[in-house]
Amino acid sequence: MMTEVRLASPLMLLALLALPLLWWLWSREWRRPVLRFSGLTVVAAAKGGGGRGWRGVLPVLRSAALTCLVIGAARPQTPNASTRVFAEGIAIQMVIDNSGSMVDLDLSPPGARQTRLDVVKDVFRRFVKGDGTLPGRPNDLIGMVRFAGYADSVCPLTLDHDNLLRVLDQVEIVPRGRADEDGTAIGDGLALAVERLRDLKRTVGSGEQLKITSRVVILLTDGENNRGIVEPRQAGALAALHGIKVYTIQAGTGRVIGNPLFGRLPLEDEDLREIARVTGGRYFQASDAASLHKVYQEIDQMERTKVEERRFSQWDDWARPWLVAAFAALALQGLLDATWLRKIP
Repeated sequence: MMTEVRLASPLMLLALLALPLLWWLWSREWRRPVLRFSGLTVVAAAKGGGGRGWRGVLPVLRSAALTCLVIGAARPQTPNASTRVFAEGIAIQMVIDNSGSMVDLDLSPPGARQTRLDVVKDVFRRFVKGDGTLPGRPNDLIGMVRFAGYADSVCPLTLDHDNLLRVLDQVEIVPRGRADEDGTAIGDGLALAVERLRDLKRTVGSGEQLKITSRVVILLTDGENNRGIVEPRQAGALAALHGIKVYTIQAGTGRVIGNPLFGRLPLEDEDLREIARVTGGRYFQASDAASLHKVYQEIDQMERTKVEERRFSQWDDWARPWLVAAFAALALQGLLDATWLRKIP
């Protein structure tokens, strides 16, 4: 593979035009003053070490030295290219219901016995890391809030998605019998997610290589709001005030009436619809694992990141080796001229 080379001072190469003239001057035998000796014995003792036929090497060394000096002065350079990827990412807060009703099996794929939360975790993981149908979100800041009777921020906005998924694995359904912890505080969960996104610049910083262009909440629940301090529509208005888009997902086939064989009671979804409307998001229903997966596919297509690759080149200067070679050639020429190739007229 050929390496690109450029000269920082290419006009210096014009000095090489003087090389033929200098070569002629260095090679020409000039008439010099003559010393008279009484005999040839003294001259024979003083002459060089038999290198008289090699004196043509001296002009070659001087020419090489001049050439190296000129090339060094022209400053040859080679590029050291590097690539940096700049991403215009999205900050996403995943808000997940982990109330006791998430133990229901109505979302489970055929032949499996997965709770609603198990199915949600599986689709969440595919949405973040990618699979055959979902490309993943490598350039997005993703955080997670869980809620039942109260809301809890379990993972801050992060690009470390492996750690995010480890936290996801630790999310569990509120055990039955814990009435103080169970419930569905939709408003509190959404309000906490909005607070985390509202403080995004303060907690994350400007980030030279990551520019946040959109802030999104994906809120998933299987019930109606029955706990908490903040009403769902109040939390939706707060999100709209800060320009945060909210996608709401109603998961499951409804509330069980006594025995599942007796049917299910449809849930009231007006709050979720209104939240999506006022924030510019969208409301979805997912009655099984396949439809939930399709919901996340649609959200993924609507909220995509823009990645831009920029190439930078730093030029390394190679003048020093040429200058070292020039001085080495001059030193060798001077040494040979004073010793082995010395000449006495």
